[in-house]
Amino acid sequence: MAAQPVFIRRCVVTTQSETKWNRVWRPGWLPAVLVAGLWARFWAGTCGHNYDFDSYRLVTGILEQGGNVYAGTCRYNYGPVWFHLLHLFDWLAGRNPEVFRWLLIGFLSAVDAGIAWVLWRKFGRRAATLFFLNPVSILITGYHNQFDNTALLLGLCAVLLFGDDFHHPVGRRKFAGLVVLGLSLMTKHILFAFPLWLAVKQKGHWQKCLVLLVPVAIFLSGFAPYWAEGRAGILANVFLYKSRLTAYLYNFAMPAAIHDLLSAEMVWLVLLGGFAFVLRRKSALETLLFYTGVLVAASPATLNEYLAIPVAFTAVHVNCFTVSYTILAACLLSADAEGPHLFHLQTAGNAGPAVYLLALALLWGVWRDNLFNLLNICRREINLQLGPEAGRRP
Repeated sequence: MAAQPVFIRRCVVTTQSETKWNRVWRPGWLPAVLVAGLWARFWAGTCGHNYDFDSYRLVTGILEQGGNVYAGTCRYNYGPVWFHLLHLFDWLAGRNPEVFRWLLIGFLSAVDAGIAWVLWRKFGRRAATLFFLNPVSILITGYHNQFDNTALLLGLCAVLLFGDDFHHPVGRRKFAGLVVLGLSLMTKHILFAFPLWLAVKQKGHWQKCLVLLVPVAIFLSGFAPYWAEGRAGILANVFLYKSRLTAYLYNFAMPAAIHDLLSAEMVWLVLLGGFAFVLRRKSALETLLFYTGVLVAASPATLNEYLAIPVAFTAVHVNCFTVSYTILAACLLSADAEGPHLFHLQTAGNAGPAVYLLALALLWGVWRDNLFNLLNICRREINLQLGPEAGRRP
């Protein structure tokens, strides 16, 4: 009997895994997962807050006075969508900081639930459950109140609208997807290189240009109303902003002789561009998940909070590397001096080992089948060299 193609074997394994998961799934588990995930997020919010929440309060104070955020503070480094949402939550809370905090956690929890719903529909119940009950997502939403998940959910909606029919030109549906991707960038520009990943897939030179330019144009247009007064702040705090340089993967994998030729930022951009071609045959949705992993693993500035960005990727691609990554990232966020100080630990934490595990998870996810094929070829060659008597005992 002829061997099954790799993609068929993968589908069979995935289907069997999901079937086993469905056997232990009960109708009451969905509300149980939602209740447990929501409770954990609001509980994390009772552990205090950090610099990020103080920055949000500073932003809402500027907006309450009718000021320009980009001219009023250096502690806001994103597009305008998020500060408009902060202003809305502050108004709904009646300027009460405690109510404002609970509204913020509730909104970010709803965004997490939206991501989990997309994962459920496209990858199954296991992926959705592992994402929504992931301790990294819980801590980032409940304690840190980071909103990378909002930009990611918009990105997921964008690729669902854009679809996988890359041979057809950009029509209304695809254009709507590009607009939503632009809104994602305007919220938080973590997907700044993803238009290139879509453009690589799209057929037709003019169509590729459209895929590249539309999201970027929407992102840039968001700053237009604030440019006259806030130009200096926009340039310095958004486009030229640099976080604390860590370059974990760069320092670990790149020889010292290369450091003078290629900076960590250059290697990061090269990898973001290179993987767009390596993963060009995958679906748009799966590509987006891989993008989040490459973004964080190769980043020249990886703070512990950024470890939450690829959680959807780790929930879909479950293996020893992603499980280890989740455990280590959760420990780092729990022990971080800027975190909830669980277990009475107060240390900055080094995200390097988590970044290495994420890099291994990416390599495994991209080249796993090639590695298996290579091992099978080596095994057959060894058997041929040893002969039919090799497997018999003397």
